[in-house]
Amino acid sequence: MNVRILQGVIALCVVSVMASAGSSGEFTGFKGWVSVNGERIPGVTVYAYGDYERGPASGPVAISGPSRADGSFAVPLPAGSYFLVAAKTESGNLAGWKAGDLYCFYGGNPVRVEEGRPSVIALSLLRVGGDPEPAAPYGITGTVVDERGTPLSGAVVYAYKSAADGFRGMPGVFTRTREDGTFHLRVRKGTFFVLARKRESGELFGPTVPGDSFGFYPGNPVTLAEGRGKGIRIDTRRRQEVREKLGDLYVPAPAIILRARVVDGSGRPAAGVRLLAYRNEGMTGFPAYVSSRSGNDGSVSLEVSEEGTYFLLARENLGGPADGELYGKYAGTKDHSVKATRDGSVGTVEIVVERK
Repeated sequence: MNVRILQGVIALCVVSVMASAGSSGEFTGFKGWVSVNGERIPGVTVYAYGDYERGPASGPVAISGPSRADGSFAVPLPAGSYFLVAAKTESGNLAGWKAGDLYCFYGGNPVRVEEGRPSVIALSLLRVGGDPEPAAPYGITGTVVDERGTPLSGAVVYAYKSAADGFRGMPGVFTRTREDGTFHLRVRKGTFFVLARKRESGELFGPTVPGDSFGFYPGNPVTLAEGRGKGIRIDTRRRQEVREKLGDLYVPAPAIILRARVVDGSGRPAAGVRLLAYRNEGMTGFPAYVSSRSGNDGSVSLEVSEEGTYFLLARENLGGPADGELYGKYAGTKDHSVKATRDGSVGTVEIVVERK
């Protein structure tokens, strides 16, 4: 294994972020602790980024001191949205990663800091092994493993072009892992963020829930030249209930949720339909956010990371023409838009679908 590959080898964490019950005027930013296999550890640094489009090269806007003997740390920050990364490396920085170092990326990035409300974070870190050699002459190949390093079959590996929406929308390319945990993303060239999820429901898209697995390749973003191959390893961890990690400190953070009820032309609930939220009025290209499927009562919800205007449609399938599937745009406004706010003032909208 060469030095470049070793530098891309680190561990992954799953981060739980919740606002504590602090009173007005308290510390603004993130406070919390870090642990490995449930044991809180010192010496971990937490990095906060305003954006993550170039990965660590984007440059952090704030860096914590090393976590204390009890694993605690603090990152003061003004109100805003941030991408959180944490690491404990032999070199003492993110650029000098080696096999056996610790690293984590929060799967719910970007996360919000509210003025005068400290947010409590529990960071669970993993150690991982090295990247494999490329298994094909082009594209991104590799292996997805669980917390024990066991190959994870049936996981879905995604390649996204941007980090802006926290990897909640449609990826450019995706594939499932084989029985031995291996995969091949058939991309020719470009720069991609690669991550893996395994939903116990078997669904390809939608939010993960406790018991599902999530993994983020620590060498992101991956840049692939024409005709070249890249081998990577993605370590995953099962999501825990947030209350398990934060105990009495658990207080749900304000979320921005878009809610809809999907019905057919006769007003009957339409099950199995997804809600898609776009940032552009034409609703072209990849949606910024994709929900899980609507229930038997037609209800469906979708969490977005920022307040603002979104353009909504509902459809049964994803990708390509909508031939033969249930499909419909939100008709409550002329341009099919809603304004998402933290107070949920938009309420639940209704979307009528029909077979195309």
